[in-house]
Amino acid sequence: MVLAPALFINHGGGPMPLLGDKIHADLTTFLRDEVKNHVTLKELKAIILVTVHWEENKVTISSGKHHNLYFDYYGFPPESYKYKYDAPGDPELAERIKKCLDKAGIESRLDSKRGWDHGVFVPMMLINPEADIPIIQISVLSNQDPEQHYKLGQALYEFRKEGIAVFGSGMSYHNMREAMNSRNLKKVVNKEFDDFLNEVCTAESEEKRRKGLISWREQRGASQAHPPRAAEHLMPLIVVAGAGRSAPGKRIFNWDMGGTFRVSGFIWKDE
Repeated sequence: MVLAPALFINHGGGPMPLLGDKIHADLTTFLRDEVKNHVTLKELKAIILVTVHWEENKVTISSGKHHNLYFDYYGFPPESYKYKYDAPGDPELAERIKKCLDKAGIESRLDSKRGWDHGVFVPMMLINPEADIPIIQISVLSNQDPEQHYKLGQALYEFRKEGIAVFGSGMSYHNMREAMNSRNLKKVVNKEFDDFLNEVCTAESEEKRRKGLISWREQRGASQAHPPRAAEHLMPLIVVAGAGRSAPGKRIFNWDMGGTFRVSGFIWKDE
């Protein structure tokens, strides 16, 4: 079996990538047309998708055969509340993931009821509109502890060896107040922090990656990119980087939204 990839994607603002929003055009194009250049979807047995929009005090794993959509956004056009994405769940795989996390000393629980939030269905409707790959949705931790998230990724690596991809859905920059206030500056406000993420995620040394991401809060520009106690959008990247294990990551997406802030996407494919 080919080692399945670990992929971090930026999902954008609510349903905007699906609504034809001009500011999101490059992101929509990447998700719809370019992810398939890096991920061979037909080879995947399933996707474990870690979503920023599900925060719990212990890792929570979707375990139903089917999950309805959870429209966890507000104030958008009526059509954005009528989307359907009918990919199956996989209760047996969910149970196996829980057992794997138990073995790794990571507290977890199963949830067969919660719907798939927009961190799941918005990017997946673009990446795989056929909806024929089972998805297991996994929460991030509300404590936003980077070491625990990296450890979660290390545990999930085992499933990559079975042809099960690990996706993380978040945003590598998420400070909407700063972004709004900086619209007229005509510069990217988070260049230093984005450069840091690229350096650690593509490092040849796994230890450099692990230490760098665990200490990310100490980096220049970190608190501007992800304000204190509001770093949830970075956690899926840390999980995916942990699932990369010994391989260096590769940046496959680098986008300046509105010319104000920069987000990056990464993939880990090889041993």
